[in-house]
Amino acid sequence: MQARDEPSHTGPGVNWTFTRRVILVIGTLSMLSFFIPVPSESRSRVLGPSTLLRRDTVPSSAPSDECLNPPQDSCTFYADCIESRYHCGPTGYPLGYGQKYCTKFLAEREKFDTPGQTWMLATLHCLQEALIPDATGAPDATTSCSALEDKAFGTHAGCYVSNGVCKLPLPDWEAILDIVGIETLVDSWDAFKATLTAETDCLEFYAFLIAHIVV
Repeated sequence: MQARDEPSHTGPGVNWTFTRRVILVIGTLSMLSFFIPVPSESRSRVLGPSTLLRRDTVPSSAPSDECLNPPQDSCTFYADCIESRYHCGPTGYPLGYGQKYCTKFLAEREKFDTPGQTWMLATLHCLQEALIPDATGAPDATTSCSALEDKAFGTHAGCYVSNGVCKLPLPDWEAILDIVGIETLVDSWDAFKATLTAETDCLEFYAFLIAHIVV
C-alpha cells in the first residue's frame, strides 16, 4: 500500500512527520519535569535565596551612645531613645512631660543662680539616666507607656533630692515651681512626700511645697 503524503500546513519543504515528533518529545519532557524532583541546591540556584527571614535571624540594632549615656545639657534623649521605642504620642511621658519640661528648664536657666543651674543640669541628667534600661530594651525595661510613666514619675523626687534641691535658696525653689508648676509636682506627690519627709534637711522645702499646694 502506498503511504499517503502528510498534509503540509507550514508551506513547502517542511517535513510534517518530523515536526510532529519534535512537538511530541517536547511535550513529554515538559510533563516529566513535574514528577522529577529538583535537588534543593538546584532550586536555590534557580529561585535565588529566600526573602523570608526567620524571627531569630532578624538583626536588632544596638542602642546608640546617646541612649546608653545621655549627654549633659540636652533633651534629645526623650525623642531619640524613649519615644522612638515606646511611641506614646505627644501626650505621653517621653514627649508630653520629659522632653517638654527638660526643654523648658534649659530655656529658662537664667532664672536660677549658679548653684541652681548646677542642680538643674544634674537633675535633668539624673532623670534621663533612670530611664536608660527602657531606652535600651534591657530585661527590666517597662513594657507599656503607662508603666513607663509610673516609673519615670517615681524617679523625680529621688533625682531632685539627691542633687541638692533642699539646699537651694528660696529664689531657686520659686523658679522650679514657675517652670514646672505645683500641679505637675502633685502628679508625683506621694513620692515627693515620702522622700522629703525622710530627709531632715528637706523639711523646709517640704513646707514650702505644702504652702503652695494649700494656696
